[in-house]
Amino acid sequence: MEWNQATLEFLSQCFLNTLSPIPEPRRTAEKALSDAADLPNYGLAVLRLVAEPAIDEQTRHAAAVNFKNHLRSRWLPSADSGISPIADSEKEQIKTLIVSLMLSSSPRIQSQLSEALAVIGKHDFPKSWPALLPELIANLQKAALAGDYVSVNGILGTASSIFKKFRYQYRTDDLFLDLKYCLDSFAAPLTEIFLKTSSLIDSAASSGGTAAILKPLFESQRLCCRIFYSLNFQDLPEFFEDHMNEWMGEFKKYLSSNYPALESTEEGLTLVDDLRAAICENINLYIEKNEEEFQGFLNEFASVVWTLLRDVSKSPSRDQLATTAIKFLTTVSTSVHHALFAGDNVIKEICQSIVIPNVSLRAEDEEIFEMNYIEFIRRDMEGSDVDTRRRIACELLKGLATNYKTQVTEVVSLEIQKLLSSFSTNPSAHWKDKDCAIYLVVSLSTKKAGGASVSTDLIDVQNFFTSIILPELQSRDVNSFPMLKAGSLKFLTMFRSHIPKPFAMQLFPELVRFLKAESNVVHSYAASCIEKLLLVKEEGGRGNRYAAGDISPFLLQLMTNLFDALKFPESEENQYLMKCIMRVLGVADISAEVAGPCIGGLTSILSEVCKNPKNPIFNHYLFESVAVLVRRACERDISLTSAFETSLFPSLQMILANDITEFLPYAFQLLAQLVELNRPPLSPNYMQIFLLLLSPESWKRNGNVPALVRLLQAFLQKAPHEVTQENRLSQVLGIFEKLVASPSTDEQGFYILNTIIENLDYSVIAPYMKGIWSALFTRLQNKKTVKFQKSLVIFMSLFLVKHGQAYLVETMNTVQPNIFTAILEHFWIPNLKLIMGSIEVKLTAVAATRLICETPALLDPSAAKLWGKMLDSIVTLVSRPEQERVLDEPEMPEISENVGYTAAFVNLHNAGKKEEDPLKDIKDPKQFLVASVSRLSSASPGRYPQIIGENLEQANQAALLQLCNAYNCGIA
Repeated sequence: MEWNQATLEFLSQCFLNTLSPIPEPRRTAEKALSDAADLPNYGLAVLRLVAEPAIDEQTRHAAAVNFKNHLRSRWLPSADSGISPIADSEKEQIKTLIVSLMLSSSPRIQSQLSEALAVIGKHDFPKSWPALLPELIANLQKAALAGDYVSVNGILGTASSIFKKFRYQYRTDDLFLDLKYCLDSFAAPLTEIFLKTSSLIDSAASSGGTAAILKPLFESQRLCCRIFYSLNFQDLPEFFEDHMNEWMGEFKKYLSSNYPALESTEEGLTLVDDLRAAICENINLYIEKNEEEFQGFLNEFASVVWTLLRDVSKSPSRDQLATTAIKFLTTVSTSVHHALFAGDNVIKEICQSIVIPNVSLRAEDEEIFEMNYIEFIRRDMEGSDVDTRRRIACELLKGLATNYKTQVTEVVSLEIQKLLSSFSTNPSAHWKDKDCAIYLVVSLSTKKAGGASVSTDLIDVQNFFTSIILPELQSRDVNSFPMLKAGSLKFLTMFRSHIPKPFAMQLFPELVRFLKAESNVVHSYAASCIEKLLLVKEEGGRGNRYAAGDISPFLLQLMTNLFDALKFPESEENQYLMKCIMRVLGVADISAEVAGPCIGGLTSILSEVCKNPKNPIFNHYLFESVAVLVRRACERDISLTSAFETSLFPSLQMILANDITEFLPYAFQLLAQLVELNRPPLSPNYMQIFLLLLSPESWKRNGNVPALVRLLQAFLQKAPHEVTQENRLSQVLGIFEKLVASPSTDEQGFYILNTIIENLDYSVIAPYMKGIWSALFTRLQNKKTVKFQKSLVIFMSLFLVKHGQAYLVETMNTVQPNIFTAILEHFWIPNLKLIMGSIEVKLTAVAATRLICETPALLDPSAAKLWGKMLDSIVTLVSRPEQERVLDEPEMPEISENVGYTAAFVNLHNAGKKEEDPLKDIKDPKQFLVASVSRLSSASPGRYPQIIGENLEQANQAALLQLCNAYNCGIA
């Protein structure tokens, strides 16, 4: 794209149109810019437009945003993205222009260009952009000399962005070389500007300087502190160790001084608090990582931070400062300097002056509870990356309890009693005190290692539950004091394993009743409590405590209330309700009386969310609920299959017809489940879907592949005759070849191939075997990953047990004479011992045993070494401890909170394919091995002990002897 007047006019008009409220010109402009982005020098042209003073600010700002996003996607695109990267010559020109342009821009544009510069820095700095840091430093010193704090802050903001790479990264030589370069260049100028700005602040503060003068100076100091954090994160640099007194002196001053000119307004107070919060993070870093060097400053900082916290109001604008300051005290409490808190009444004072005020409910908490229930639950129940005052204050108590458990328990128990006494004097007026008491108990409970069980020393759980929690749960009015109800439900959820089963059974109807509460948080917590109770294990982990019979008396009412709760405003896509539906359906006995209303309710919700899929977690639980309902109901009554098909087909066909990308993998998995429940012949509806499955177009999206494979497997299993008609098997094998060629999908290719081998006669697949082996050996030659080699061993084993070793050897050797022996020696024998999973281990061990006991080529004396090596691998495989051979199957994996609609496939646990054992008649592969080898050796006495002695590892000879003794078999 050439830079001339026509380009300027074209781009400026496009960017102006992207701001249009009218869709048509906006979309046209976006399309034109998207097409232009592929042209050489597009990024450079947009940057030059940003620099044009004659163009209005709004258009240039839109161009700056576009430029930043252009760099994000094209500076270094991933190899498989299909996006062409910016040319090196264009990159160099951009790097030459961007710093000076950023510094001369208005604040709005400067912010965008600073982010764009950080994008480049992430990839190129410092090795491919050595000129950047000297240019930034020169401009910083020039701006500081001129007192131009707009430019100073622009440069510091940019430096802060590019230095962030030094946080949270693994320590590598390359990282430390880059860090050393930055420290050598920037540590001194940073300290210089920090101290210079500090003296300007002191001067302005003492002479009555206005907020307008102080604001940019405080912003500058905050940025200096963020850079200090990045440069000190990995280790204590020598420069900062030498200048610790200057930095710590300034830090202490900002934590202990007041700046009325700024603090008189909320905006100014936030600015000062942001600086103080950044300082608290810095001193927290030093106590965590540089304890020895920092200890001389510790007492003063602990005192200053404590004093600061006493004065920090409950205003939400001060939350960041409060949480970082409390974190610092928490770190000190768990360090070797915890004796600072050992004095008389220190813990009591901390509890009364810091913890209780920060745990008590604020008006803001009530507002979030009512107006944004999802955010409230995210903060309150599940924990989140948002550090709330309530949680951080309790973390401080936990920190103190590390070394002063008895004192903390005594003090907090006393505070809890005080709060409950206050509540009992006037429940309506003092309900927040009870809420605070419950919150303290729940937050300070400790999880036992390796389980969901929790314990607490603060209270007797059963007594507290009976006297404090139960009255709330038995309250007839589910809508009164909703925050207390929510806290009580949370308590029951947390201590669910402590509640005896008979008592819990009396509570279940109360929980069902709370699903009718109007408060979104209350009915969400009730649903979550029921869901978690159904997961409680018996002592010692022996099975679930609650079974189908326990919930059957109120199952219909429970399901009715759950579906009704989904009709409350804001809860139409409530993931806690849907997860509870899924869990209940997974436990309950599903009769036709229950199945009918449930499938009706679920399909009604499904048709609604198809219009606009926006909550991936809710939608996942929705599809899991459908899958578990179909599975459990049809296990009990297979005749319900047709009713489920009638209900589900319209929604599934809508997903396919409208190409609802987010739901396609789910639809394919549900269809696979339905196909497997059918008896052949399959209906025309299904066969239409099968033909769609064979279309190459269907396989273009990677996220669909595992679900499509799962569906194809179901058709191969249930309609093998139809698969072999009209050249369809050839199309299926074409899909296999495409999948097996790529390391990212090869496993899926093997799933198809293994299902073909299991379900089709040899006469049908024989003509295709040479092509199949060619595809596998080509992939083995091009990219032999361990995963591929293990999958190949499993496939060869399955082929052998289904169709015999003669066909296996014969078909492999059609590709190339004697290739079987080469594959055996170089791939089968070394990879056999790596196989995992009980069915896979049995299959491969039995197949390998049959191979060495039945294959003429291996029974020939010339193959004795190969025979011995294969036996050595089999013995290694079957002798491994059980836990090393068996893959744990998760009951039901938790869905990550950050699951989203991406190209990644999301598995439906309840629609999973049942793993079939192809060797049901063989129970023990070890017994099969020694019996087979024993029979073989009886036919040729004296031959095999010598082969075993020469080729088996010492440990494996002993293991084989042990097995022979265990099964009363000998090797003659």
